[in-house]
Amino acid sequence: MNKKNPLVSIITPSYNKGTYIEETILSVKNQTYSNIEHIVIDGSSTDDTLAILKKYSDNLVWFSERDTGQSAAINKGWRLAKGDFIAYLNADDTYLPNSVEIAVNYFLDHPETGMIYGDGILSDENGKFLSNFTVGEFNLKNLIFCKNNILQPAVFLRKSVFETVGDIDVNLHLAMDLDYWIRTGIRFTVIYIPQPLAVAKIYRDAKSSAQMHKYVGEYEQILKKLFSTPHLNNEISLIQKDAYVFVYVKGGLDYLHVKMFHEGIRYLWKAFRLSPGNCIKNVMVLITYHLRKRSAR
Repeated sequence: MNKKNPLVSIITPSYNKGTYIEETILSVKNQTYSNIEHIVIDGSSTDDTLAILKKYSDNLVWFSERDTGQSAAINKGWRLAKGDFIAYLNADDTYLPNSVEIAVNYFLDHPETGMIYGDGILSDENGKFLSNFTVGEFNLKNLIFCKNNILQPAVFLRKSVFETVGDIDVNLHLAMDLDYWIRTGIRFTVIYIPQPLAVAKIYRDAKSSAQMHKYVGEYEQILKKLFSTPHLNNEISLIQKDAYVFVYVKGGLDYLHVKMFHEGIRYLWKAFRLSPGNCIKNVMVLITYHLRKRSAR
């Protein structure tokens, strides 16, 4: 490792994001920190993505071939990565100009830290500012309750985290980042930097926006995997039931919101059977939260 100027590997999984990917590439290319390896793993796009990748071949390494999805693409890129620090930046998100420099400096000053994340900015598909995204200090319990407020493009990791924690779960297609932050937080020190590091686009066709109600199925997978982990910390084991109840209530309400009543009632019933009082409490808390949020608009 070059202690003064370590290599940073940024992986961009891509599929038919030609509308946005040039802006993503330029946000990496124009960083104030120069020792960056940018690897684009494209899933055999059929739009103008390949033409854009060829245009910037001197600034990045890219592959275009069929794969099994975003998680597999990130794993492939991280395995190829030669950097001491790694991250993944989706093909419709961007870094702020000094993001990598901030991350590297923090890692160098805090060798005990395995993962860092910062604040961010949300924009629409045209890059128009929507809001600031302020995160706050790391809270593993909140993540286990699937209250994921970490903005994915604002995350950087040591390569040693990937070598220890292992691959992103390819069976997850929506909440694989949450799963990875939990797995990392159990074994490594995770630190919040109160500075904006990335811009994330929020739009109707974005995967995270279009399939919000489907997250509960993956949250359930994450919890099953977590609570079947051998020798799990007793403090984490004690919140198992509460975590399931919250996730089922949140998922049930999300399904009801999109008028998928059968699925919504099914998840709410699962929560009620586990803990009737806790279920009702969470329903009231979440409904109140959404009503306040709506009235504030």
